[in-house]
Amino acid sequence: MTGGEIILNAKLFGGMLMIAGTCIGGGMLGLPIATASGGLLASGLLFIGCWMLMSFTALLTLEVNLCFPANSNIISMAKATLGKPAEILCWTIYLLFLYALVAAYIAGGQDVLLGLLGAIGINLPVWLAGVLFVGVFGSIVSLGTRHVDLFNRTMMIMKFGALFILMALVASHVHVETYMSGQAHYLLPVLTVIVTSFGFSIIVPSLRTYFNDDVRQLRIAILAGSFLPLLCYLAWEAVIFGAIPLQGEAGLARLMTADQPVTGLVQSISYYVSATAVVILTKGFTSICVLTAFVCVSLGLSDYLADGMRVTKQGYHHLLVMVVSFLPPLLTAIFYPRAFILFLGVAGLCCVLLQALMPAMMAWNVRYTQCIDTSYQVAGGKFALLLSMAVSLTVMAISTYYLVV
Repeated sequence: MTGGEIILNAKLFGGMLMIAGTCIGGGMLGLPIATASGGLLASGLLFIGCWMLMSFTALLTLEVNLCFPANSNIISMAKATLGKPAEILCWTIYLLFLYALVAAYIAGGQDVLLGLLGAIGINLPVWLAGVLFVGVFGSIVSLGTRHVDLFNRTMMIMKFGALFILMALVASHVHVETYMSGQAHYLLPVLTVIVTSFGFSIIVPSLRTYFNDDVRQLRIAILAGSFLPLLCYLAWEAVIFGAIPLQGEAGLARLMTADQPVTGLVQSISYYVSATAVVILTKGFTSICVLTAFVCVSLGLSDYLADGMRVTKQGYHHLLVMVVSFLPPLLTAIFYPRAFILFLGVAGLCCVLLQALMPAMMAWNVRYTQCIDTSYQVAGGKFALLLSMAVSLTVMAISTYYLVV
């Protein structure tokens, strides 16, 4: 194997982990809390369905993105394929989506940081924990895709190691009867939270540039990188649902309204599985989950803003993009520390529109309206596009209903 092939394989591995890292973050921590009332079987089937939908539409995002110059993001794509109204809608909704997601991860990050520092006797105000979190890990995002990739590789290896050991330790405390609780209809209000857990296509344009338009490598990264979170979600839910009951003093149900749900999940695991190693691994795992999701999603946000502002991330413009990327979600997380689960839900509704419905509409326009010759086309034809649109609209309707009522 040549040196170039080794580098290429390392880059592919890094791309897969960046996609997995974008997914396995707030979703990994929030899913057992959000889906506890629905039960394991129904939750598992819903995960698989959401993974299929979001992987397909991520490939559609790649297809459309390849029709435009490198560094084109969703704003440019929407304007060229769906017109000026779509560009305005994209600006508004996508910015809300990304800000909500980054705010959720900052809220989760400051939550974890407060818990870790509190354990060693250091008590900080919430605002300072948020500033420290963004200051340290936002600086990695500011260095660009390559540095995010290297940081994420290290964190993901540690994350998977901690997860496997943690699941092995907690598995011995699983009680099968706890799997019998829950009813499927309780999952309807949290559909968007599950969808968001597979909302990784925000970084597809960034990866397209990083891989120099290598479609084969990009397809592998998207499919394999998104399949890893699916496996982890299923295993994580099985372990958590088996070890922690739905009701009770430290049950999962109470975490839905907790001020610090991430810390609360750690405390619940510690309550039912009284082992020092489990407590340490849980704290480490939850911390890494938030970190990887934060840096990967923030990278997508900064590239999106640079594209929308029509600037390159260099010099003064680079600093401006970083400030605009982090200041609004930081202020939101500081003044509303209970934002973690709520923002995942809000981001999820935006996610369905922007990462499921819109890619299908753009692909339809490129293929059948503008008739642009594409270098890559996702299989399935008109039927697959129409089906993904119908599913996306159904999910949006259900989610909107529960937000209103």
